Amino acid sequence: MWTTKLKIGGMTCPSCADGIEKKLNALEGVEIKVSYPEGIGILAVTGETRLESLLEHIVQKGYQVKEVDNKKAESDECSVSTRCC
Repeated sequence: MWTTKLKIGGMTCPSCADGIEKKLNALEGVEIKVSYPEGIGILAVTGETRLESLLEHIVQKGYQVKEVDNKKAESDECSVSTRCC
């Protein structure tokens, strides 16, 4: 099992976060919790699923995504602008 924090850009409402969760949580051995206000997702994976393939699922839904270095995360959060519907 492995976990990682993702920065997800392009979400404009809570339904965007719900759509990402539904898409990835439907995959076997994958669990993600997405926070729309923070623009982050916490991903937990059991098994052999590769991070790159999961990121591609998010990109295919029209969002920008990258893995966040937890040591940098606090400084990155300050520079992110909030988007609104």
